[in-house]
Amino acid sequence: MAFSDFKNIVEVSTRYGTRLKKDVLFDETHYHYDLPDSYKKELQYALDNKKPMPSEIAISENFISPMIRLVAQHHPHLTYWSREYEMKVDDMLFGKPDYLFSYREDVKEIMYGMPLVCVAEAKIDDFVGAWGQALAEMVACQKMFPNLTIYAWATNGDSWQFAKLENNVFMQHEISYSLSADPHKIAGILDHIFTTVVKEAEVYLAQNPQKL
Repeated sequence: MAFSDFKNIVEVSTRYGTRLKKDVLFDETHYHYDLPDSYKKELQYALDNKKPMPSEIAISENFISPMIRLVAQHHPHLTYWSREYEMKVDDMLFGKPDYLFSYREDVKEIMYGMPLVCVAEAKIDDFVGAWGQALAEMVACQKMFPNLTIYAWATNGDSWQFAKLENNVFMQHEISYSLSADPHKIAGILDHIFTTVVKEAEVYLAQNPQKL
């Protein structure tokens, strides 16, 4: 079955024995992020011109991708794909995540086979389905790179939720954040996640040189 066939995290947990928890993973007061005026203007324009029933593609282009690009550009050891990286672990875990992030050792090259460290799913007001799909993708990443902590978020464009998969325990952050009200908090948490996954990927590769 494809990632999109998983409708909720319970389905994934039942099949793969993943434990489910909720906790406070991030103290956003520690992750202050100064948003440039150019981004603030772009975000306000997108909010002012948001259609009553936007498509997932419109949500991704106008709200999700600009935030990701804003933060990711400061992390040259990360590469990200938007609906273009085909993952396949087996006949039960395959598909294209909405967003997939991998470590890259050489910042001048886009390299395949490097640790997959983050996934993200964009759904219009279907967080149950988004997290089911995201957790399946996180499990797939961890099967490809055992013992590596995988981070994820799900969003409908405005509301952002975060989680991580560590030692087969899916820990979901108890707080969600609004892009229209708290974009600096979302950017700060993304910046923290990107910094963390780069460090963890470097440690992982040092301990598993055969993955190079």
